[in-house]
Amino acid sequence: NLNEMQVAAQETILSDNNILLLSPTGSGKTLAFLLPIFEMLKPEMLSVQCLILVPSRELGLQIEQVWKKMGTDYKVNVCYGGHSIDHIDRGTFRLDKIETLILDEFDKSLQLGFHEQMSFIIGKLSKLNKRVLVSATSDIEIPKYTRVLNPTVLDFIPETQEETNLSMKMV
Repeated sequence: NLNEMQVAAQETILSDNNILLLSPTGSGKTLAFLLPIFEMLKPEMLSVQCLILVPSRELGLQIEQVWKKMGTDYKVNVCYGGHSIDHIDRGTFRLDKIETLILDEFDKSLQLGFHEQMSFIIGKLSKLNKRVLVSATSDIEIPKYTRVLNPTVLDFIPETQEETNLSMKMV
């Protein structure tokens, strides 16, 4: 069964074009955006339809695993840094068919300084009609290059943090 956040995300992603999904780590955000993507994909289109940008190789591989567990007939491909190949400049896939962009862990991408890379990639996606920003933290300033204007905000971050037995000390 889907949780409240996943149900709300699925409905909103299918109906709105600019979404900001805020939900804590471990709440199921990956499935929350993959399920509506699956519904939006067009089987007759034999090119990349959705691009998901993430700040780390590990997260990209995690999303790939979730997609494969969903058992769809659609292919998934993970590309990550550390290689000399630039898929966008080389034209290894068509950018003019990509209509959906997901920026997962968007807050971490900004913290890690990936502004220039995200701006470059987003600037090449001329046919985008749906943009979904996903974060585990609120109070994010959305850069203009994302072209996310007046997003529908789904905020599932609790007002108060739950008490844990974890403490941090600076040494």
